[in-house]
Amino acid sequence: MLSIVSTPIGNPDDITLRALNILRAADAIICEERRAGARLLAQYEIEKELIELNEHTERELNPELLARLKSGAHLALISDHGTPLLADPGGRLVADALRENISVTAIPGASSLLAALVVSGLPLTRFRFVGLLSPKKETRRAELRELKTERDTWIVIDAPYRLSALLADLRDVIGDARRVCVACNLTMRDENIVRGSLAQTVAHFEKHPFKGEFVIIVAGKNSKF
Repeated sequence: MLSIVSTPIGNPDDITLRALNILRAADAIICEERRAGARLLAQYEIEKELIELNEHTERELNPELLARLKSGAHLALISDHGTPLLADPGGRLVADALRENISVTAIPGASSLLAALVVSGLPLTRFRFVGLLSPKKETRRAELRELKTERDTWIVIDAPYRLSALLADLRDVIGDARRVCVACNLTMRDENIVRGSLAQTVAHFEKHPFKGEFVIIVAGKNSKF
């Protein structure tokens, strides 16, 4: 069995009882980055074999992990934070396991995307997860031009150090008036939710620079809220 286990995005109290039981019962735990995985397990006093699976190791390790699953091992897959597979490695392993008729189950829990959506104040009937945009300015602006006419609420994420550049590009391409929500350090003591027009939001972060984990929720074109 392959268990996809959601873990806290910031506040350690957000781990579920089922997640703890699965992590304790698994034969080994697949993590995105060994240091982050070890820190998580130490927090809950769990000792398990850790297997680092990321863009550098995925091609080499997938056959080995698949062989272990086929032999009857129970492996748990976690990401650095939150719900795995959304802009994180592991998707190929899940697809391979399903092709081999290996049981794959989800242990739901914290998700920065859903947490940001529900506090955004923007329409949630339909939404689109865009994920990471290009780190290259011109390519990123081209991607944003394609998103400008998106009618549903949409979600982007990026590295902490690119927040200011991403917000500036959003304002310049999408326009000053489009409403956004920037959710910073969700679930942590210094959680900060900034809502307003792109012009207001850019001005806020120019005055109060932030470098940390964030999610940006953007209102769709002609949003009624």
